[in-house]
Amino acid sequence: MNRINFRLKLRNITVFFMIARTQTAQGITSKVGKNKHIILWDLDTCSLKQAEDTLREVQRKYNLSHIYIVSDKVGSYRALCFSIVDFNALMKIIISANYVDEYFISYTAKRMKATLRLTKKIDREKQDILSILYSYFEPIPKQIEKVIYDTGLIKHGITIGSVDDD
Repeated sequence: MNRINFRLKLRNITVFFMIARTQTAQGITSKVGKNKHIILWDLDTCSLKQAEDTLREVQRKYNLSHIYIVSDKVGSYRALCFSIVDFNALMKIIISANYVDEYFISYTAKRMKATLRLTKKIDREKQDILSILYSYFEPIPKQIEKVIYDTGLIKHGITIGSVDDD
């Protein structure tokens, strides 16, 4: 089944819903305290070497601790760094890397925290740590925020809707 988005906009009110296959996922957010964040990335359409190179460059530029790169599919990587920064620095660091998924950036900005899936996706292998970019050690924060959420298996689809331009 493909994804179908429905949108109805009447003046300043928009109603949106979608029909799509979904799965429940578990993950973490970047939030570890009031305006304190660990650094998370979601990188797509790149090789492991390209992911390592861009993250190593960011790591050096911002003097970040170890970066752990995980994956469950070739060309799709997630990375975690346990250095703690404020939200403005988080956004600056995330967008400093190449290959970061544009939706990841958008959702991070809207929600004021990054979210990263840690569980297995349907039709994919378990995520494994593929690489560690060594710098200095920071422990996993005790206050890390865990999340459970539904995610669409298909990220894009056709949109059906009407717009009232009054």
